[in-house]
Amino acid sequence: MYKGKKIGVAIPAYNEEKNIGRVLSEIPEFVDRIYVVDDASTDSTAEVVKKFMKKDGRIVLISHKENQGVGGAIVSGWKKGIEEGMEIMAVMAGDAQMDPAYLPSLLDPIVENKADFSKGTRFWGDAWKSTPKIRIFGSFLLNVLNKIASGYWHVNDPQNGYVAISAEALRKLELDKLYKGYAFENDVLIKANVAGIRVVNVPVLPRYHENATSKLRISRFLFETSWFLLKRFLWRIWKKYIVRGNPIGFAYLLGFILILLGVIFVIFANYFLALVLGVIFFLIACFFEWRLQLLKVF
Repeated sequence: MYKGKKIGVAIPAYNEEKNIGRVLSEIPEFVDRIYVVDDASTDSTAEVVKKFMKKDGRIVLISHKENQGVGGAIVSGWKKGIEEGMEIMAVMAGDAQMDPAYLPSLLDPIVENKADFSKGTRFWGDAWKSTPKIRIFGSFLLNVLNKIASGYWHVNDPQNGYVAISAEALRKLELDKLYKGYAFENDVLIKANVAGIRVVNVPVLPRYHENATSKLRISRFLFETSWFLLKRFLWRIWKKYIVRGNPIGFAYLLGFILILLGVIFVIFANYFLALVLGVIFFLIACFFEWRLQLLKVF
């Protein structure tokens, strides 16, 4: 236990036979349960985990017969943790890039009831210097888009999967309806915003090493995630604002429609007024949502 709270850690793992042993050996003693989700690996990930299970009774192996994506693996770990009575669930990747030394920093805001969801951010101080340049570019772009889509204007580094979340907050999310692919982190934030879940950023440093290889194709990921964020943004403003008659939602929607029409008018008629009005309405909506967040009014 950690400060009186039962802690579970979900570890999504796909072909991590070289790294999963290090991850399991470094999990702090205060963690009550360790849920390793083998997402239909084709290597010896499961066999390595089973060896560690003989030495550490906290480890639970969950095996997927078919690959469900990183989101599907995390959800399986979260659901098992809730079932076994964990009060806070953290996520640590199976590639050993998440330093367990930062786990208490992620847990403290939840334990102290200052937040329901702690999300690690790698971009603080000089931390960016150790980050590959392509990741910096992709993260910056997605950071801006995610702020708009999720409504969490204070949250940075949305793709960072090093998180901790209370079981109570998880129950507010429809876990089985969360996106299962690499936009999973974005979907969680968007759904959390609609559910009124309090989110804080916690500074963490990543550990990049030779055995950690990205399974992402950056260009495809940026395109697919940007399209995903657009669709989820429209869903969020509908669920959170428009159906409740909140003018922020109507300002967002009007701005969005005018921007689309404005682009068409600019291309075919060299007419800019609709585009300018659309940008103005959209920025007004952004400003008031940001102000409401500062005032902690959701």
